[in-house]
Amino acid sequence: MGNCVSRSQQPFSAFRSSYAEKKPETSISDSLPIAEPTTSFWSIPAAPIATLNSQGNLPSHADVVIIGSGISGASFARTLLERGDGLHVVMLEAHDVCSGATGRNGGHIYPPTYHDYEDLKKRVGEDMAKKMVQFRKSHLDEILGVAAEEGITKYTQCRAVEGVDVYFDKPTFIEAQRKLKVYQRDMGKHAGSFTCFEGFEAQQKFHLSPLAVGCISTRAGAIHPYRFVTSILSRLLIDYPKEFEICTRTLCTSIDEPTSRCPFYTLTTSRGTITTPHVVHLTNVYAPALLPFLKGAILPVRETMTAQRPGRNLHTSTLHGGRSFVFFDSPSKGFDYLTQLSEGEHELMFGAGFESPADSRVKGMYGVHSAAHTGGAMPIYFGAESWGAEALPTTPKDDEDAGASEGIWAEGRVKAIWSGLLSESVDGMPWVGKVHVRLAGRKAPPASSTPSTLISPHSNTERQKSALTAAPGEWIAAGYSGEGMVHAWRSSQALALMLLGEDLTEVNTWLPESFSVTDERAELAKRTFKPGVVPSGKKCVFSL
Repeated sequence: MGNCVSRSQQPFSAFRSSYAEKKPETSISDSLPIAEPTTSFWSIPAAPIATLNSQGNLPSHADVVIIGSGISGASFARTLLERGDGLHVVMLEAHDVCSGATGRNGGHIYPPTYHDYEDLKKRVGEDMAKKMVQFRKSHLDEILGVAAEEGITKYTQCRAVEGVDVYFDKPTFIEAQRKLKVYQRDMGKHAGSFTCFEGFEAQQKFHLSPLAVGCISTRAGAIHPYRFVTSILSRLLIDYPKEFEICTRTLCTSIDEPTSRCPFYTLTTSRGTITTPHVVHLTNVYAPALLPFLKGAILPVRETMTAQRPGRNLHTSTLHGGRSFVFFDSPSKGFDYLTQLSEGEHELMFGAGFESPADSRVKGMYGVHSAAHTGGAMPIYFGAESWGAEALPTTPKDDEDAGASEGIWAEGRVKAIWSGLLSESVDGMPWVGKVHVRLAGRKAPPASSTPSTLISPHSNTERQKSALTAAPGEWIAAGYSGEGMVHAWRSSQALALMLLGEDLTEVNTWLPESFSVTDERAELAKRTFKPGVVPSGKKCVFSL
């Protein structure tokens, strides 16, 4: 099992940590995907496609090869197959389907808005800052709409919720209110609705600890991310049986440029080789392993995530999954985040925004400090009275789920702890677009290798081909800096349209140009920025 730790060695048999560590895991900053030693609560029971095509021979060729099977992969494949014309698409996954960051996060669809708007404005200008925030905000309604179209809203628990930022540090709350005013002034009607609550009013409204000094509430969302991704991929496999294949437990180890004997990229994997004119890198934090120019531009950060049984009084605070929270403790401690499942034991999905250096000695394992913090913080945040007595385990009504999880979860407050890697883009922005050959360090296949179809000839002797895609090359959407749920879907959607060679006039109205993959940006990012120097997203409320 490689780096895996057996369940008997884990104090919680299916735990991870999502308390983002402030110190990047530089030892794996350019490595291939590892086998994570902890099990995500989201992934039990496993989807039927979890280990699809994990044995046997690979297809020898595909029109498009996608590397990665998380939310980026699902969005890209869905757009490509539904908008394309008979393309043969193969998705390679190093481990099980959706076993990376998407299947290990908190299910939070809560975009940073006022938190870093002012900082973005200083760096990229007011117009681009507005566009970036609007892009993030658009993901909630986009994902709600996709879930409805797919008929999986209930199954994935995809819903809008009240999002509440809770502050425990007075200077930070004052700074947050100031940032909010700047944001609302500039964004006008596009800012959305926000309400501030101070002191006792905040504590009473949201049933919080007396330690809370204030709250800012707005609209947010929550979802079961693993079910969302695996449901979409499962449906695509049914609807496009000849066009779409997923090969799991197939680690891509290298990409070779075309030669005089083979006019395509050759991808070497743990199960053989496959050729293609298009390689799509959707591995987020692991992108630098196959695209070395991103080393130092996209860095890994390990986080700890938990699933916990709620205290018996907590429903008045969380509304059985109708609210999500972000807890801003102090500038030195960072922030934590919380969603709640709307069914079953109404588990609290609780993790944290950044963390002290890892104290785990096992690669991929959560640190003791992060696990201790996530395991004990919530009764402090909500207060003893609002938390109430500890809940007792209950038996799931769904026999299938009960059987799948029997003996896996702990019986106390904390059912599961797990950890996973998120990416940190050093300039605070995702990387979305085609990768120029100078950056990729590999020649692209010739134009003659572009997937095409025969069209009706103008004469009996003339045969013409119509290109089905843009010119061959490598493509990427990665570097979401811990905010993948409000960047990945539409970034990958846009990327698919680019690969298809479609008119991007409409896309350019909502996709920020600052996400583009250029030589200048790559050089500037590594030369100018260091890890943690450019805080992005919600971390910016601490830039006092």
